[in-house]
Amino acid sequence: MTTLKAIAIVLALSISSSVFASVPKGFSQVRVMDIKEDDVTFNYMSNDGTIDLKCAHVYDKPDAWDWDVWCGKGTNMLRMFRVHFLLRQYVSKTANKTAYEVLYWVTDRDADTTKMFSSATNWLQFNGMTTPDMLSFSQSVENDYASLTLQFHPSSSK
Repeated sequence: MTTLKAIAIVLALSISSSVFASVPKGFSQVRVMDIKEDDVTFNYMSNDGTIDLKCAHVYDKPDAWDWDVWCGKGTNMLRMFRVHFLLRQYVSKTANKTAYEVLYWVTDRDADTTKMFSSATNWLQFNGMTTPDMLSFSQSVENDYASLTLQFHPSSSK
């Protein structure tokens, strides 16, 4: 039964991640970016700036692009999140352009009853065949009172 649940979850994530946003016209997928733990950092900050917590993370399920993130370890303000982070690279078939699809979904593991989650899918387009030096994305958490910011350095993931 556990194996069946795992297969169902992987299929659901695969299907949902492939249909979440359509590919820009004229682009084709080159690859899913290889992301390593050292390429990514997370930071938790309340929207009023009074709470700023450093975060630790583990790439728990690389095949599903899932991370476990703990912010404020060793303090009385520990926050726990499950993050789904996927980055796909595309190139234009007709122009000298590169595009990236970024899926950044956060599940708040501190929510007692119903798990709270936020998600975003973003498209970035660049002139030329380029790999950005750094990408940063923030996702609102805790009913929009704080944000979990992810920084990714793709140039180290070539």
